[in-house]
Amino acid sequence: MDLKIAICDDDLYDLNSEYEIISKVLKEESIDNSIDLYTSSDKFLESNKHYNLVFLDIEMNGQNGIELAENIRKLDNKCFVFFVTNHEAYLDDAFNQHAFRFWLKPLQHHKLVYGIKSVIKELEESEQYIIVHNNTKDIKIYVRNIIYIYAYGNKVHIVTTKGEIETSNLYRDVYGKLKKYNFFCESQRAYCINFRYVKNYNKDRVYCGNKDKTYEVYISRRKYNNFNKSFLEWVGGK
Repeated sequence: MDLKIAICDDDLYDLNSEYEIISKVLKEESIDNSIDLYTSSDKFLESNKHYNLVFLDIEMNGQNGIELAENIRKLDNKCFVFFVTNHEAYLDDAFNQHAFRFWLKPLQHHKLVYGIKSVIKELEESEQYIIVHNNTKDIKIYVRNIIYIYAYGNKVHIVTTKGEIETSNLYRDVYGKLKKYNFFCESQRAYCINFRYVKNYNKDRVYCGNKDKTYEVYISRRKYNNFNKSFLEWVGGK
């Protein structure tokens, strides 16, 4: 796989430092790649290029990294965004742009290896799908499009980026197909959420969705600690 990467940071020292460590990791892992460097959000957008993975500084002059990520999402929602910043206070804003990773500067080698391998794994799995049943019809649903699933009565509802699908499958069967992916986690009994669509959460609610659509999902006390630990490991790396 030829991984197309962009790094955008208006601090030249940080930009070059990130380029050096990212290049080193890609070489060590024998990953084919191309890397473009940008010193501003405007220059990035002017390039009109599409990337598999973008490293964004948050604090930049003009349009900041959060705003740039929002524009990237409008153009290409398959792009993975890694936020790299000096301030942890931006974590909530990063959630709202579905950050794939959120790291404090400087980049750490082991986290970078884990993060890049996770991107490659998800790119390879991007065409993975599950088959569910609706009355007498089989429905094919791509895993990447699932926001969350839940059981209601004797039906399982699958909320996707394209709408909600009601199935006659048992919850344990659908959940069993999804739990092998490390970006799915239960927030309560019979509710499973895709981390990639989490916008924010607290001890009572998970706010998830796609673009301007947001769903509120209850999170139980029993599930909160595991959900929080799993999410922070996923978004921050090991």
